[in-house]
Amino acid sequence: MEEVYIGLGSNLGNSALTILRAWDMLADFDGVELVALSSPYLSAPVNMDSSHWFTNAVGCLKTHHSAFSLLELMFEVERSLGRSRKNEKRGYQDRSLDLDMLYFGSSVYDESKLTIPHPHLHERLFVLKPLVELAPDFAHPSTGVLNHQLLERLENQIRGGQVPAQEINMGVWPSNSWYENGQFEE
Repeated sequence: MEEVYIGLGSNLGNSALTILRAWDMLADFDGVELVALSSPYLSAPVNMDSSHWFTNAVGCLKTHHSAFSLLELMFEVERSLGRSRKNEKRGYQDRSLDLDMLYFGSSVYDESKLTIPHPHLHERLFVLKPLVELAPDFAHPSTGVLNHQLLERLENQIRGGQVPAQEINMGVWPSNSWYENGQFEE
C-alpha cells in the first residue's frame, strides 16, 4: 500500500464538520485505509480576497489505488459535499471543500491533471504546519528536504519579509457529541 498525504480545506459553511465528513467518506472506498488526521488549523486566505477564513488539515492514508484513481475518488467526495469544479473561475475562490494530494509516497508526477508533490506546499503555512504534525521527517521526493525544514524555511522567509505574512492558528476539532453511531449531527 502507498502512503499518501492529502490537504483538506474549507471556508464555507461548517468547515470543520465538512472536513471531518470528507475524511470519513474517504474510508468508505475499498482500498483506502485512514491512518491519521492532523489538528485543524484556522488560516486567513492566501493569494485571494475573501473575508472567510479557512479550516485546513492534513490527512495520511494508505491505498492500493493509483494516484490518478485516488484523485478521482477525492473529486467524488468533493462533489458529494457540494463542490463543483466545472464552472470555477481561474484562480482561488471560496469553497465548501478542497482536497489536494500533497504526496503520493515518494512518487513524482508532472501531468496536466496531477502534479505531485503539490507544487505550492512549500509556500503555505496552512499545509506545512499540519503536515509537520503528522510527518516532520518525511522527505520531499523532488528536493529531499524534510517537511520540518520546509516549514522552518518558510517561517524564516516570512520573518525576513521575503514572503507576505500568513495568519494561522491551531484549532481543535468539535467534541464527539456531534458524531453518533456513524452519523453526523448538525
